[in-house]
Amino acid sequence: MKAASIKIIIAGASAFSVPTIKRLNNLDYQIVAVMTQPDRAAGRGLKQTKNPVKQFAEKVGLTLLDFESLDRENVFATIKNLSPDLLITIAYAGLIPQKILDIPHCESINVHPSLLPLWRGASPIQSSILNGDTKTGISLIRMTSELDAGPVFAVAETFIDPEENALALSSRLANMSARLITDNIVEIVNKNLLPNEQKHQKATYAPKLTKQDAIINWTRPAPEILKKIKAFNPWPIAHSILEQKNFRIWDAKLSKQTNDTLKPGSIIKTSSNEILVTTGDGMLSLISVQLEGRKKMPALDFCKGFAYEGKTLGQ
Repeated sequence: MKAASIKIIIAGASAFSVPTIKRLNNLDYQIVAVMTQPDRAAGRGLKQTKNPVKQFAEKVGLTLLDFESLDRENVFATIKNLSPDLLITIAYAGLIPQKILDIPHCESINVHPSLLPLWRGASPIQSSILNGDTKTGISLIRMTSELDAGPVFAVAETFIDPEENALALSSRLANMSARLITDNIVEIVNKNLLPNEQKHQKATYAPKLTKQDAIINWTRPAPEILKKIKAFNPWPIAHSILEQKNFRIWDAKLSKQTNDTLKPGSIIKTSSNEILVTTGDGMLSLISVQLEGRKKMPALDFCKGFAYEGKTLGQ
């Protein structure tokens, strides 16, 4: 089959999915539908909000499917009537029943942002940063009933910059995903590219994140805390308590200064353009912060008018 004759349904629900949908739409492939999540309540006003995939699909005029549940019989019939050759899932945020995975004439494939079998699950990008991995990538796999365990068609690798947070890394991986999938679709559909089984005994898992996971334990070493700050930006944002208020830390860096006399979490300097905080081993310089009820701001701006030197974070 040639590109122009390949009929694709693509399932996605986050900004990570958009570059792939955009690239497929700009090429000759037939996107017969974009399957995404229904509008959800978001923000302080809990207003019904369209996800980035729906916004893009509507902008370029693609057919949208946003079922509340994929288990209903009319869902199966709707997808089957589209007669897809390929189903591509990328950050869909939902379980797709096997009977739907079996509908495409050729394959149902998933784009996963890790070097499988490493970091199967919901938070692979964050987990790679948290664990200090030096490289990560994209794995293009056949979808199976077991989570992220299908055989691998193709892989693209990249190094992780120590300064990179999850938002920046996710953006790079999203663009890599778009290239990897479009470079391999024709070969997969024509059975010229066959997948290889993962080394299942080496599998590691990336659980779904909660706000509780992002609480900073200041007794931990500074490099470990910094990884948490990088990994949890843009969500759920590493945070602590300052003067009984939630204190978010959006960005930080390691400090060469040391202080072994004050307990971990102590703010020892609020001047220049940084907030220095002691940890269990070493010190952190906070760069971008947000106190409950206020906007995110540079440490320099936060320090103006705030006398927090000598206070302790986490209590």
